[in-house]
Formats: sequence, structure tokens, C-alpha cells
Amino acid sequence: MNIRRIALGLIVSAVCLYFVLRGVEWSAVLNHLSQVNLPLFLFSMLLMLAAYFLMAWRWQLLLAPLELPPAPDANDSLESTSVVQDVSVQQEGLFSLYSKMLTGYFFNAFFPARAGDLVRAYLLGRKTGLRKTTVLATIVIEKAFDGIALLVLFLISLILLPAAISNASGVSPDVLAWVAGVALIAAIAGLVLFYRFSDRIVQLVGRIFDVLPLPRRLERLAVRLIETFAGGMHIFKTPRPLLFAGIISLVIWGVVAAMFLAALVSFKASFPAEMMTIAGLLFMTGLVNLGLLVPALPGNVGTYEALCVAAMAVFGVTKELAVAFALVFHVGQLVTTLAVGAVAFWSQNLSFAEMRPVEEKAEQEAAQSLDMLDPEVRP
Repeated sequence: MNIRRIALGLIVSAVCLYFVLRGVEWSAVLNHLSQVNLPLFLFSMLLMLAAYFLMAWRWQLLLAPLELPPAPDANDSLESTSVVQDVSVQQEGLFSLYSKMLTGYFFNAFFPARAGDLVRAYLLGRKTGLRKTTVLATIVIEKAFDGIALLVLFLISLILLPAAISNASGVSPDVLAWVAGVALIAAIAGLVLFYRFSDRIVQLVGRIFDVLPLPRRLERLAVRLIETFAGGMHIFKTPRPLLFAGIISLVIWGVVAAMFLAALVSFKASFPAEMMTIAGLLFMTGLVNLGLLVPALPGNVGTYEALCVAAMAVFGVTKELAVAFALVFHVGQLVTTLAVGAVAFWSQNLSFAEMRPVEEKAEQEAAQSLDMLDPEVRP
């Protein structure tokens, strides 16, 4: 399966790079790159690190309702040691979570299928004793909130974009707004249904797959993903942490939009006025980051550049300027994440030789814990 994922990512990235770089005048691209204001660009990278810090804060809020397993005591019986201590994961410091999150993003640049998230879950589980799948459930909820927040900001941008954008680019903001609105309503409704009826949904999906002539492996994968998300929703006895997480998610992507603005301003060339407005920045932020759901090579090589160029084309930016921005912006993010992530990785007291077994162990434990019951014993 990993080979297939890598092959698919390689194909997608190669196709994206082909269309992005085809017909580009490299002299113009190099001219734009030579005029970048370095201090302003570095400030945009600091905003990215600030967004990561907000993500760590959100993760801490999602972890807070969890309870740590008890420390084993030789004098206790098996029954007494199975009782969970009333100890919150809130004791795990924010900077410690920030370090683990950056370590995960560091390894996302190397491992396919965002396996850095598995590394992050393993690191926290190793320190706190929490099951890795329980930590993974909170990470899945993170991704859901990111998707919803991006849809909200993307919808706002489409409502605010002027009609002139449609006439110049052939893209109708109204049509995209309807699509984004429907997707947003479906995502929020799905989140509420999962929170209220997760057990029933898991059973319903299992029954649907029993009727459909689909491979059993596909059924197990679908139900496994649903159970992971449902397990994360069960953590929250009240919706308050989820509401706070949703608000923080909006702030996170607002900071990312500010990061786009700082990087754009660092270029000497002038970008269209519509693109520099709040609506234009939210449009770029939403389109680029929602588009990253498409599988690609580790680090989103190719897809990130294609999405940046496509978003700028809507505003009539020349291809050379768009390519220059996409290349330096993506490289800047990768270099910054790798540099800071390497320091965070070093702080975990692990070596590179240990990381492959760590990743494999985390994946095996997740698969074992999330394996649903065999068809013969499933209710």
C-alpha cells in the first residue's frame, strides 16, 4: 500500500510541476526572486511558526479531557491498577506539545501519507502512557476542524470577491460559493451527528458495506477511519472544548492569511489590488490549503506550487511572478519547518535510526487497536 501511495504521489506531483513550469520565462522568474525583501519574507515565516503554536494550543485543549493511566504499583491488585487516575493531560506543557507537533511536521517532509502525525502520537503516548490511537483521535479531530475553518474562510472570501474577478478569469465566485456552502453545511452537520450518534453511524456504515459488493479490505478501512473519529468524539462529555477548538482554528488560518500577505508584500513587483484585500487573501488561503488534500510527494512538492499559481491566475497575476512566489514561499516554509523541526526532534532524545521503528510501531499499534470486529461477531 505504501508503494502505491508513493507512486500516486509521484505521478500527481510530476504532473503538477509539468503544468506549472511549462513555458515559463526563467529570466523573469529570477528577476522577481532577486528583488525579494528578505526581512519581510522572514517575518512571514515567523507567522507560520506562530500558526503552529496556535495549533499546539488547540491540541492541548483537545487533550485536556483525557485522563492518564495510573502508574503501576506492585502492591495493587490487577483490578485496582485498572482504575484510571484523575490526572489530566493538561499537565503536559504547551511548549512540550509544540515541540512534538513540530517533530511531526518535520517527519511529514520525509514520510508519505502524513506519517509524521503517527510519530507525534507515539511521542506523546510514550511520555504520558496514553494509547496512541486515543492521541490519533484528537489529531483526526484537528484535521476536521481545519477543513471546516478553511471552508468558512473560503466561503467568506467568495461572498466578498468582486464580480470583476469572474469576468477577468472565467471563474464564478457565486458558483464556488454555493459549492463551498453546501460542503460547509455537510461538514458541520456530519460533525454534530458524529458527536451525538457515533456508535449508530459506525454500525450503519458496516451494514451498508455488507450489502454493497465491495472488497472487505475497503470496508474495514472505511469503518476503521470512522471509528477513529468517533472514538475522538467520545472523549468530550461537553461540547465546550470543541467550540474553543473551532474558534482557535479560525484564528489559525487567519494568521496563515497574514503570512500570505507578508510574503506577498516582500516582493517588489505589485500584485493586483483585489488579491491583497482580506477577501483575496482568504481566497488564496482556502484554495491552496484545501487543495492540499490531494495526495502528493512528502512536503506537497508540485501540488503546492500548482495551487498557488492557480489561485493567483484567478486575479490575473503573470505566470512568472506566480511561479517565483510559489517557489520561494514553499521552499521557505519547508526550510523553516525542517530547521525548527530538527531542533524539536533533537529535544525528544531520539535518533534518526530509531524513527523508522517508531513510525512502524505507531502504525501497527493504531491498526491493532482500531481493527473492527470480524464480520461473524460484529453486532
